[in-house]
Amino acid sequence: MDKKNQKIKKITLELLLNAQSKLDEITSLLEPCLVSLTESEKKNLCKIEAKSVEFLKVSHGMAVSNLDLFPESMDITYFGEKTALTEELWTLFNKVDILKNKIIDTNALIGNHAMENALAFYNTVKIAARRDIPGVRVVFEELKAIFPPRRKL
Repeated sequence: MDKKNQKIKKITLELLLNAQSKLDEITSLLEPCLVSLTESEKKNLCKIEAKSVEFLKVSHGMAVSNLDLFPESMDITYFGEKTALTEELWTLFNKVDILKNKIIDTNALIGNHAMENALAFYNTVKIAARRDIPGVRVVFEELKAIFPPRRKL
């Protein structure tokens, strides 16, 4: 099936407001625990991705099984807590990322449907303005001023 012509289940304003409220709730729940880093601060940190999380889990498990190899200057409990938190944050991130991508795709599809209507209206107004139909020039000029630039392929 052509995704462009795919029928989208109706999204109501009530549903969106409810979802936004729940996102606000999640944000206020997590906000006190979250940090924002600058790009230069991020450069100095290890990149955490799926393989990193797996490495952390396996390393921690092996460290617990081989405590004689774990540096005495380090705290195995702290290591376990940070590993578990990293895994849970990674899971949360993936869920949010999947949701974000689906919202972007759905918005692109819905926006495309709306843009087709807007372009048809704009073209009708443009033709009417060329024919000097009274009152249309003002509408045309306002739309023309904000007409989105065409993407070059």
